[in-house]
Amino acid sequence: MAKSIIKNALFFLLLILCLITQAQKGDFLLSHYSLDVEGLDNLNFQLKVNDDGQLCIANRSGVLLYEGNNWDFKSTPSAALSVDFDSLGSLFVGCVGNFGKFGFLDGKYQFISLNPNKSDESLYFKTIVKDSSVFFISESSLIRHHVSQKKSYLSYLEDRDEYFTNLFEVDDQIMVQTNKTIYRYENDKLLSDYDWQLPENAQFLFFDKHPTRKQYVAGTTDNKVYIYRNKRFFECKMSNFLTAEESFVNNGVWVDKDHFALSTLEDGIILYSNRYSKIVDVINHDKGLPDNEIYTIGRDHEGGLWISHEFGLSRLEIGVPFRSFTNYHGLEGNLKDIFWFGNHLYVSTSKGVFYLEKRDNYKNTVHYVPVKGSGSNQTNNNHSKKKKSFSLFGSHTKGPTSGEGKTDKTVKYVRKVKKELVNSGYEFTKVEGIDAKCEKFIEYENKLLVASSNGLYEIKKEYDKVEKKQVHEAELVVHEPIRFTFIENHEGRLVIANHYNEIKLYAQEDDIWVEEDQIDFHGELVLSALHQYNGITWFATPSHLYRYDSLSSTYQDFKTYKYQNQFIDEVRIAAIANELYLINSIGYFYLDGGKDTILEDTTLMNEIGRPIKHLQEHGGRVWVNNGENWFQINRDKKVIKREIFGLFPDMSFITNYHNNIWLIDKSHELLKYYPSQDDSLIWRNHMYFREARSNKGDVNLNIHGPVTFEHDENSFYFELARPDYRGLLQVEYQYKLSGLNESWSEWSPNNQISFNYLPPSHYKLSIRSRDSFGQIQDAQTVDFIIKLPYWQTPWFYGLQIIFMTGLVMGSIIMNRKAQQKYVIVTEGLTILTIVMVIEFLQTVAGETLGIESTPVIDFAIDVSIALCVFPLEQFLKKIMKVSKEGSGLNGKAFLDLLKFPKKNPQTVKS
Repeated sequence: MAKSIIKNALFFLLLILCLITQAQKGDFLLSHYSLDVEGLDNLNFQLKVNDDGQLCIANRSGVLLYEGNNWDFKSTPSAALSVDFDSLGSLFVGCVGNFGKFGFLDGKYQFISLNPNKSDESLYFKTIVKDSSVFFISESSLIRHHVSQKKSYLSYLEDRDEYFTNLFEVDDQIMVQTNKTIYRYENDKLLSDYDWQLPENAQFLFFDKHPTRKQYVAGTTDNKVYIYRNKRFFECKMSNFLTAEESFVNNGVWVDKDHFALSTLEDGIILYSNRYSKIVDVINHDKGLPDNEIYTIGRDHEGGLWISHEFGLSRLEIGVPFRSFTNYHGLEGNLKDIFWFGNHLYVSTSKGVFYLEKRDNYKNTVHYVPVKGSGSNQTNNNHSKKKKSFSLFGSHTKGPTSGEGKTDKTVKYVRKVKKELVNSGYEFTKVEGIDAKCEKFIEYENKLLVASSNGLYEIKKEYDKVEKKQVHEAELVVHEPIRFTFIENHEGRLVIANHYNEIKLYAQEDDIWVEEDQIDFHGELVLSALHQYNGITWFATPSHLYRYDSLSSTYQDFKTYKYQNQFIDEVRIAAIANELYLINSIGYFYLDGGKDTILEDTTLMNEIGRPIKHLQEHGGRVWVNNGENWFQINRDKKVIKREIFGLFPDMSFITNYHNNIWLIDKSHELLKYYPSQDDSLIWRNHMYFREARSNKGDVNLNIHGPVTFEHDENSFYFELARPDYRGLLQVEYQYKLSGLNESWSEWSPNNQISFNYLPPSHYKLSIRSRDSFGQIQDAQTVDFIIKLPYWQTPWFYGLQIIFMTGLVMGSIIMNRKAQQKYVIVTEGLTILTIVMVIEFLQTVAGETLGIESTPVIDFAIDVSIALCVFPLEQFLKKIMKVSKEGSGLNGKAFLDLLKFPKKNPQTVKS
């Protein structure tokens, strides 16, 4: 019977604990961004993500592009109001008084206007790309621009009282909304022949297509939200909430396949589960959003919701299994430790200890009620019983006799105050009595202790008769500046290492902690300790590990082991695979019992890498970060790579309670990890060229075939990007330039590739990226040609050969005919021909050999060519010149060698 009662009690206790734990879900993760562009404000009109995953923002000053690390600003002639992309990644923008696209013009990537009307003052508030057309709409006109034809077609309304209010793409059709009706756009005509079952008086604010299904979320100006599918509208329960809260919705998008989000003008973001038809959360200032007035929202490929507000941008992440508890009111200071005790979550900070509790907020409502029996004169009790009737103001006897039961018609009311529940929520409350920096919690005999810079406090629960609730108070039980502390297993004593490098042992006598002993380390700094269940205690100093089988000042048989810690790094002592391990930033070290010495564990070093950061749970498991990922080392030495925790590379604390992991981030954010939730990460972003330019301007890589450059356009710069808004990928890049070097470069996090000089040739630049998850992506191959200068082209060489041949032939003919008549001319022509031949050979030799030119090398080449062409020079002189002694070489002219008949100059033509 007693066992059954205890069992049931434990069951209900666990049930209540589970309910409490489940009730404290925490907030979704929010990241905040500020525009890193000088002179720009945060007035954004539209957020959109292209196929590569790059965020594009229509801003009052122009267009902003962001991939997770760097901001790019592209100026527009006026405020950018709307943006969209085509399948090739071209960016189209609707502006104030203008519309156009970004493209390459005059060697620069810039805005190119597509509007022929130079005096346009319209506001093109919506841009949609469909197939090969781009639609721009303003209040007065709808323009379709055909991309391949480079022509624009105008549609307008004939009714002067009618104007355009919106533009949507629904069911693969362009729908145009005016202040009076909705049209279907087809063949540059506005048609009313659609078969929608529209809500009454519908003026739509937005349509957003589901990520995978053919359905849409739609919102109207009367704060109604609908799901549209199969040409029918189904109103969501969200509409009732908007009506009750008097919220004004301005946009809505699907966040994932189950949730969509609405942005409001004064209530932040409303997250709705379409699967369960309920509001999941309202993300506002109380949940960490900087401002409740939302300008616009957009969704990225990783399931993140981008939120634009007065203070910049925020990104809401609902797809990762982490929730934040930092936004609960009351928490102050830098967070240090987390502990569950007595169904409460306790957090130690630099300003004390705080606990999480549920708070009900009430408001008092005053109302007046009539007093029962008021307005009647009472008679004595021994009068005869009479029949009574009832009225609104009380009861009275029917048909009273004269002088008896006279009714006073004055009504009396009583003022009553009704206490009404407004809302319930969790808040952090400070434990009274602690105003010191608190570090680690300890549980001792069902008591909660916390170590602080001022000493050891015991946290107690007391019942406040005034507040009529339990309050948490702290009492100082040991006055020591504590560095670290733990409970000795066998003796039950409290071991304290203080900031004076002393180890003191305290025993509890009648709820009082009394100093019992002190171990002297002769002033050496004790960094950490481990007390094992078998009673052995290990202390680590900057240079030695101490083993104490008994904690006593009289114990002199302790052992010491030397290890590496020359930088006085924080040391973790842990029992792993039945061996004692020391982990610091240098490596992993274990105590070899056989050799009685400390050795380095190279296996862990090879498997994990250098432990740049290391943490330890309350249960003893060690977490290590190698600069790229977090790894969990279990007691059996099993190493688990925890990729999802790469979201928080600078964790300062981690522990496990109730099968949930709690952690503290570098920004002193308190987070809870739910392992039961799907922690798969979505990676749909692609690597792309963020910038490509030569020494003459920007380069357009989106063209068919090789890109050609002139010989003097031979210096290139390429910058790559891969969107990573979570900061998990840690992308590395590798490239190969075929035509210059056929081998791949080493992997490097540098995303910039520069070539200071490339000689004329045909090149193919191949680039690939690798992330921390092992995924490899290939970028588009850049095929480009640097043309030869015209004086090095074959056709120019051919012209030179023809020209020199003509000179040689001309010299020969002139020498043969004129002999001594034109000696000076032929001599000069001969020398010119020989010089040009030498220069030609020198140029060909220099280009063929491909030797890097210097003055010394040029001189050596000139001498070598001169020596080589000397016999040729003599040969040419003999051929081209005619001497007085003979008619050319060996007494024959060159024409004689070619069997041309020699004419007698004295023969008279008949």
